[in-house]
Amino acid sequence: MSIKHKLRRFAGESYARVLFHTGLHALVDKIMPRRMLVLAGHCVSAPTCASLPKDMKIRGDDLERILSWLAKRYEVVTMAEGARRLQSGEGSRSLAVLTMDDGYRDNLTHLVPILQRVGVGATVYLESRPLDARRANWTHKLFWCLERMGPEPFVLRYTEIGRADRQGSILLNQLVPHGQATTYHIKRLLKYEVDPLERDRALEALYTELGGVDRELTDALYMTWDDVRALDRAGVEIGGHTVSHPILAKLPADAQAAEVRGCAESLQRGLGHPVTSFAYPFGRNWDFDSSSIDAARAAGFTTATTTHAGVQERGGDSYRIPRVMIDEDAQLHRIAAEACGGYALLRRIGIDLSA
Repeated sequence: MSIKHKLRRFAGESYARVLFHTGLHALVDKIMPRRMLVLAGHCVSAPTCASLPKDMKIRGDDLERILSWLAKRYEVVTMAEGARRLQSGEGSRSLAVLTMDDGYRDNLTHLVPILQRVGVGATVYLESRPLDARRANWTHKLFWCLERMGPEPFVLRYTEIGRADRQGSILLNQLVPHGQATTYHIKRLLKYEVDPLERDRALEALYTELGGVDRELTDALYMTWDDVRALDRAGVEIGGHTVSHPILAKLPADAQAAEVRGCAESLQRGLGHPVTSFAYPFGRNWDFDSSSIDAARAAGFTTATTTHAGVQERGGDSYRIPRVMIDEDAQLHRIAAEACGGYALLRRIGIDLSA
C-alpha cells in the first residue's frame, strides 16, 4: 500500500470517527440532499461459508448492529423499493439498502432471522447457474484448493498443470518471492491477467486432483431453488447477478446479453415473477461497460449496482448505483459517515476519502 493511499485511509478514518462520535453525522444528514446508501456483502459468517475469504463474510452480530443503527435513522428497504422512493420523492428520511451477492445458503438460514429481528428488508443478487446446473464459478474452486493446499503449493501445482498459460504461470510465480502469494493476490491475478479458458481448465484439473466434486461444493455453498423461493416468501427481494459470474467487460456484447438475459429468465421461471434489480459481477468500473448496461436494461432490470463506494441521490444513474462493501472489517463509523452524506459532502469539493 502506497504512502498516499495510507494517508487517504487515515484521513477518511479520522473524518468518520469525528462525525460519528461527536454526533455531527446527524447535522450533515439534515443539510445534505436525500440519498440512498447501499451496502454490499456476500454471506453472514456460518460453517457453510468457512472456505470463503474474510472479505466475503461478515459476523452476524456486527451486521445486526449496523442494521439496527441504520434503522433508527433511515428507511432500510429493498433495492427496488429504495430506488422507487428515491426517484419519486416519497417519504422524508434518507434510505439504506442491504444487498448480498451470489446466493449463499446462509442468506436464508442466518440473514433472514437478523432481518426479522431488526424489521428491515434486503436484496439478494443471484447467479442462476448454481441454481439450475449446481455448478459453482471458478473462484470457489480456487478458494477450496487454497484452503487445502496453502498459497505457495497452489502456485507451484497450478503452474505445472497450466503450462499452456505460460504468461499466467510466470506472473503467479512472481508473487512468491515478493511475499504476495496470498488469496487476494492470486485471485486478482487469475481474474484479470490470465486467459480465462486456461485458468478454468487448470483450476478444474487441480480441483479434481484434490478430490473436489462440483455438485458437492455447490450444495455446500449455495441455496437451492426451494431455498430461494423461501427467501422470496420471507420478503427478501431477489435480484440478478448473471448466469455464471463472469467479468462482463471481457465478453463480446452478445455474450454479455446472454449472461444477463439468461439470469433474468431463469429467475422469473423459478420465482414465477420478474426481477428488476441487477448487480454487475465484481462491480468495478473496469468489470462492466456500456454493453453491460444495455444488456441489463434490455433484460428488464431497472437498476444495476457497482462496487464503488458512494451514495445514490435523486436523478443519479440507475445503472451505476454505488455500493459500500461490508465484511469482517466493516466499521460502523465509516458506514455512518457514508450514510449521512459526509463523504458525499467532501466529494463536492473534490476530496474523496470514502473506502
